[in-house]
Amino acid sequence: MRKAYAVHPDSASLTASMTPERPPRGLRLKLRWLVGASIATLVAVLAGALWLSYDYERNRKQDSLRDTVTTAAAGIRTRLRETEKGLLLLNADLDRDDAAARFERGAIEALKANPAMLRLEQRSASGRLLAALDAAPPRPNLAALRPEALRSEVREAMIEARGSGRIAYSRPYIMPITGIPVIELAVHRPGEIGSALLAVISLQLLLDRFVGPDVLSENALRLTLPGGDPLAAASAPTRGAGVYVASAPLQLGSTRLVLQANSIRRLPSVVPNLLTALLVLLSVALAASAGLLWRDTRRRVWAERQMRAQYAFRKAMEDSLVTGLRARDRDGRITYVNPAFCAMTGFDEHELIGSRPPMPYWDPEAREEYEHRQAELQAGRLSRLGVETVFLRKNGERLPVLVFDAPLIDDSGRHTGWMGSILDLSEQKRAEDMNRRHAEKLQSNARMATLGEMASALSHELNQPLAAITSYATACENLVGRGDPEPVLGALERIRQQCERAGQVIRSVNDFVRRRRIERRTVSVAELLSSLDPLIRLQAKKPDVRVAWRAEGGCDVIGDHTMLELVVLNLTRNAIDSMSDVPPECRSLEIVARRVEGGPRPEVEVSVTDRGRGVSPEDEPHLFNPFFSTKTEGMGIGLSLCRSVIEQHHGQLGHVPRDGGGARFWFRVPAAPIQAGSASAPAHMEP
Repeated sequence: MRKAYAVHPDSASLTASMTPERPPRGLRLKLRWLVGASIATLVAVLAGALWLSYDYERNRKQDSLRDTVTTAAAGIRTRLRETEKGLLLLNADLDRDDAAARFERGAIEALKANPAMLRLEQRSASGRLLAALDAAPPRPNLAALRPEALRSEVREAMIEARGSGRIAYSRPYIMPITGIPVIELAVHRPGEIGSALLAVISLQLLLDRFVGPDVLSENALRLTLPGGDPLAAASAPTRGAGVYVASAPLQLGSTRLVLQANSIRRLPSVVPNLLTALLVLLSVALAASAGLLWRDTRRRVWAERQMRAQYAFRKAMEDSLVTGLRARDRDGRITYVNPAFCAMTGFDEHELIGSRPPMPYWDPEAREEYEHRQAELQAGRLSRLGVETVFLRKNGERLPVLVFDAPLIDDSGRHTGWMGSILDLSEQKRAEDMNRRHAEKLQSNARMATLGEMASALSHELNQPLAAITSYATACENLVGRGDPEPVLGALERIRQQCERAGQVIRSVNDFVRRRRIERRTVSVAELLSSLDPLIRLQAKKPDVRVAWRAEGGCDVIGDHTMLELVVLNLTRNAIDSMSDVPPECRSLEIVARRVEGGPRPEVEVSVTDRGRGVSPEDEPHLFNPFFSTKTEGMGIGLSLCRSVIEQHHGQLGHVPRDGGGARFWFRVPAAPIQAGSASAPAHMEP
């Protein structure tokens, strides 16, 4: 029997209530946009991950190449330092006996130790070849290809090594005929004036022998000048792909080279398994997004706290600086000043911020100079050298300063203005003025000391012309009584000559002792020696020293007459004192002035040669030190003062032993230009 079920009257409405209601159209659109945004975000994340991986790989290879080039440059410099040490040891070893054999042995060892060295030479100051040794084959033999005359680059390196007392490198150049790019290393020979050791180094062999084979096989290496001009390339047949390129500086003394590398590697490729790994990582990232977001929030708060602490730290550093800082925009308006700058000028920060030219601290007398400097900055002609100028404090006081300007670049690479660093030169100027006054006082004391030593001899020297004048005057009285005028006139002429002789001695001493300011003008060395002749002979009369001097033509210099007199008198006095214990027949003093050409500039050399006891090897290193003297009663400031005077004239002071005993002290100062038709004639005075 079939069973029947009753239908509830509200069953239809109940079924309808249990069926989910369809969302409204506006909500559906929002959901679709949300899903689309999620998919777009997923695609963007995947693309970004791929790009980041690609960029990371490329940057990693670039950084690896940069580290490789830096390491290669450091390796080259280390090997060259070993060569420098070896040449310094060889240079010291040449001062011993059998220098030729020592040079040959040391040169063989140096050429073996440095496979990039082609030739080792020993040259005189004039460039004349004294000794040389070439590297063994297969390196090229330069004996027949290298000219006798030195190139200007090598001569400049020799002068630099002599002036600095250190090793100097020449500017690189291409050797004729062979076409080999080389650089030369100069080591000054202290025992021989101007001579040097010269090492010819091949730039190509520097790359081939001093860089590892793994680096040469994966990179095309070359050496260039800082401007990019190529010099030499490695001989390995490696061709760079041009994708990864790096360079590193190679500083050789004052010569700067650049080592460039072009890697054979190409751009990285994205492999399929990387995409699969990224999809897995993306799934994990979606699951952990909430935790990462919370952690990121905490890190963001910590980073903001660190930034505030760092800002406070940098602000404290800026406030503690003694160097003034001033920032200006492109229009010259001040946008920032630090407390040190405010303390220098006396203005508050609010008085300076926003100021436009003319600035309140400008000196009205130097306004044109400031405006010219501002125009140079606007035109982009920025000098890295500081500019010395004067600021005006708020109270009207003048402040000497040194200003350095550098461009301000924002995070997008745009030039937004200039940052200026200002140094207060007040203390430096005060110290320079104090040193100048101290030097003038030392010079005055030295002149007074010289005058004291001459006092006794001066009185005896003046007695002779005065006694002669008295005798001639008595003779005139007797002749007048006879009525004969001719003998009277002759006696009066002799009286005049003796008066001029006495006056010349007095004037020489007076001009030398008189204190005055330093004045630079054209000084004739011949006239200077002529004016000093009475004083020099006055010093030499008591010890019975014969004096002779001569000055060649063209011996004019730019300098201070009295200061140069002080140097000559000090050197002659020391020479006379050194001959006190030699036989009288050997006591002779010779002063020679001559013009020296052939260097970077013409010079005048004045030498004082004696036949005394000379300078002992123990005293030679301390000879020009202040308060060092070989005399029992000497003050030890004479030669030190002479060296200071010659250095102020941009010259050199030195000495060498004299053949046969004695010493020759010399100094060189720049010569004055010879005007057409005005060359001074030679002058001399024999004993």
